[in-house]
Amino acid sequence: MKPMMCFDVDGTIRGTTDEHIVYDSTILALKKLKEAGYPIVVSTGRGRDSFLRTGIQDIADWDGFVFNNGQLITDGKGNVINAHHFKNEDVIRTIEKANELNLAVTLKKEHRIITKEPDEYVLETQRYFGNQIGPVEKYNGTDLVDMMIIYGPKGWDYKPFLDLEGISVLPGLSCFADVAIAGVSKATGIMELGKVLGSDHYVCFGDSQNDIEMMKHASSSICMGNGDALTKAEANYVTADIDDDGIYKACIHFGYIKE
Repeated sequence: MKPMMCFDVDGTIRGTTDEHIVYDSTILALKKLKEAGYPIVVSTGRGRDSFLRTGIQDIADWDGFVFNNGQLITDGKGNVINAHHFKNEDVIRTIEKANELNLAVTLKKEHRIITKEPDEYVLETQRYFGNQIGPVEKYNGTDLVDMMIIYGPKGWDYKPFLDLEGISVLPGLSCFADVAIAGVSKATGIMELGKVLGSDHYVCFGDSQNDIEMMKHASSSICMGNGDALTKAEANYVTADIDDDGIYKACIHFGYIKE
């Protein structure tokens, strides 16, 4: 079987300027990949609710979705294949550390909440994603949490969180870091999906540090020209920027599709 073609969303499929554009060349590349027999997959740090608000589910005939950096996997019709949740004590430790540093944390659970009033880092990240900010609530210590986001200065390394048990911290290109379950990633989610689709290898496209683990396990990895320096260093190939037909040009370069 041909490899799965796996795509990050923000900064890869979808622009991160105020318009949050999906370029026509990207839609055309996805259509041609599908026609050529490649399974096409979304692999994103976004939760399912957040992703569905982008409308990207409607731009192509997707074969599957990996949400929350690998913590929720569904088929192309949205049927759940597997879901992973944080241990409650790991959520509590993360919030306690953030409170010590006066940083906000978003918890993605049955409904999205944030642990303190939005500050400049939260608002800048909201502009970057065009996403919603949840209500300020205290975590009750028992609800299942699918994903966390910590908000801090752009370019910060989030070092105070790196030794916390049970989590991995993935800094983004704006004022945030995704927090995932240790050992769970876009790569593990893709491989879980691959068992259902009948494919054990994949090609991936990404732009930021939450794509690095996905790139490490890919047959071929492509970073957008607008991507993060560390992600570019990990990728096998750096294509043009998202607004310069980067996905389409990479697919032509590797012969996945024809003009």
